[in-house]
Amino acid sequence: MDMAVTSVDGRRTTTVVRLAFVALAFVALILGYIGLDTYFVEQRLEGHTFLNVAYFDLQLFVLGSDPLQNATSLPPTLQVARFAAPAVTLFALAEAARLLLSTEFSRFRTRRARGHAIVCGDSTAAATLARNLARAQRRTVLIRSRPIGPLATRREHLLSVTGDATDPDVLRGAGAAHANVIYACTDDSATNVAIAAAAGRVMGDDSVGTAVYAQIHDPDRAVALQARRLGVDDAPGLRLDFFNLDQLAVQVLLADRPLEPVSGAIPRLLVAGDAPFARALLVSLARDWRLRRTGPAKRIVVDFVRPDAPAALKLLRSRYSILDQACTITAYDTDVHTLLAERPSLTYDDAYLCYQDEEYSLQVALTAYELWHRVAGTVLVPVDRLAGLTDAFGDEHGRRLLDQVHGKIKLFPKHAAACDPDLIAEDLVERLARLIHERYVVACREHPDEPTDPAALVEWAALDEERRASNRSQADSIGAKLRAIGCTIVARSGPGEFTLSTEEIEDLAQAEQQRWAREAAAAGWRYGSVRDPHARRTPYLLDWAELPDERREKDRSAVRDLPAILADAGFQIVRIADPQLGRTAELV
Repeated sequence: MDMAVTSVDGRRTTTVVRLAFVALAFVALILGYIGLDTYFVEQRLEGHTFLNVAYFDLQLFVLGSDPLQNATSLPPTLQVARFAAPAVTLFALAEAARLLLSTEFSRFRTRRARGHAIVCGDSTAAATLARNLARAQRRTVLIRSRPIGPLATRREHLLSVTGDATDPDVLRGAGAAHANVIYACTDDSATNVAIAAAAGRVMGDDSVGTAVYAQIHDPDRAVALQARRLGVDDAPGLRLDFFNLDQLAVQVLLADRPLEPVSGAIPRLLVAGDAPFARALLVSLARDWRLRRTGPAKRIVVDFVRPDAPAALKLLRSRYSILDQACTITAYDTDVHTLLAERPSLTYDDAYLCYQDEEYSLQVALTAYELWHRVAGTVLVPVDRLAGLTDAFGDEHGRRLLDQVHGKIKLFPKHAAACDPDLIAEDLVERLARLIHERYVVACREHPDEPTDPAALVEWAALDEERRASNRSQADSIGAKLRAIGCTIVARSGPGEFTLSTEEIEDLAQAEQQRWAREAAAAGWRYGSVRDPHARRTPYLLDWAELPDERREKDRSAVRDLPAILADAGFQIVRIADPQLGRTAELV
């Protein structure tokens, strides 16, 4: 905060100095004209006209004026002007030199940067992300196709490069080979993928750990690309992931407004709209509720309203089985006004208006006054283009220009909330690790008679780092396990479930035990007849044949859950080799 205050004070001082020299220039010009006019009269010089005096006045700014070459006695006003005018000129030259040198120095700093972040794109998301990185005191380079000017970059504490980010030379000019993270955030998904590919070509052997995140605007395409990424090992020097801002925004929304059972009642929600945000919201609501509900039979009730809602819901159900596991969804091929008029008994805990036309969403929130009576909580409108209106309904200081109807109407600036570097860094492996943990928690709650470790039955955010790392390692090994049995993953396209053979389950369970044992030994765990986390002793550091039956069954259960875990994330397993022909890959 002190740095921010110092920076603001510095900009104010610079502005004051510049304004002072502008004022001095006007004073020198006026005094110079008055002084020269007086001098012409006193010396009875020829050519005493307005244009001649004005011309000689301007000459004062270039360190001289023809009539004054041999002058010895000058009027006081002219004396002041002939010193003030050159001072203004020298200041202007110094400013020009400073700007040129600062531009060259900025280019040098950019090329020589280390451990910085690079944001590529002219989009609002790119600008927001770059500002958030800069505010977090991260050195940030912004690559744009159009220059934003030195004043803007200094104001936002950014380094800037102008060019095409799909060109490896432009990325090199931004110091990509030594960057910690690169974000591709243009308005075109294909361009973002091309930027990621160009970054892969730029990365050197010394850039291990560099992360590249490419924004994909279509959620189905994002899942398809993530599937292909999960199926390969990390490229040298590059950790690649694809993100969708709507999906990230929903995470922020539900983190701030989680579904909480009230007095045992099951929430009833209205989700209206044809925007991708509505789809992401439905899936995330189901996941959130599955973790929070008190029993598997309790499902949230959702009314889904949009044009062609039954077909859209059918497609969504075929890709995300969790919707039927945690929700009772009714599709209405109509609009909100008609639904409320035809079904006067409907009431809701919360309503979400998620149309692609943000102005229409806001119009419904402002005009469908029946919602104000039927919704106990809030009528939430996710916005991007209209995000500037958010503060009009109430800013962080409580000031508002528009009535919220007793707090009913709330605007949610979705992409501004989603452009969080920490949130984007939760890549596919992190999300799968979270799903693995969540399914474990749900299974333990549904079978309370089985022995469990209470420290593991907490939400992901409260889980200790060692357990989270273990879940990440398990998720990271999914691709290798599937390759070993001649399988891969693709974006889920139907309701069918993949079935592993008994032999495959046994082989993969052994591989999982071996992976866990290597990881535990590396973390300092040793064999002990009784589990003691303080002494780091465990009874499970044994060969597969020596393990107790309950431990082997736990490993088998983890393997059996793999298709369901991937289905929760929008993936499915497919075979690419006939298991009867044998396997050439080794289990790891």
